Amino acid sequence: MKKMLSVTWTRLPGEERPCVRCSDTGVSFSELLSSIRPLLERDGIKVTCEENTQPPSETSRDGTFMLNGKNLEDLVREADRAGFLCHSSKCQPFTSSVEITRNERGERCVKAPEILFRKAILASLED
Repeated sequence: MKKMLSVTWTRLPGEERPCVRCSDTGVSFSELLSSIRPLLERDGIKVTCEENTQPPSETSRDGTFMLNGKNLEDLVREADRAGFLCHSSKCQPFTSSVEITRNERGERCVKAPEILFRKAILASLED
């Protein structure tokens, strides 16, 4: 397990705050990170946060969070999919708990249960 969590928010000009929120608790990802930061640091994991402003490019028109160089949205989707295990012939189709929408300003928003964001943070710490 890595002993450092590097969080980078790359935002577009004019983007005030990230549009990443826990769908079940209503807590923003930034608030969640602030609440668990002392626990990580107590366990010897150094947490650094960095904010970059990047002009929109042709490849990316959205701001994003990176955790130790891994895209937060990808980590959350992986955590969501990992929770679906079924080896029976009577399995129901997978239904994602991750919701991707656009807000009133057209910014990409990610909503998922808080536990998936917590799992994403832990997954970013794996070697």
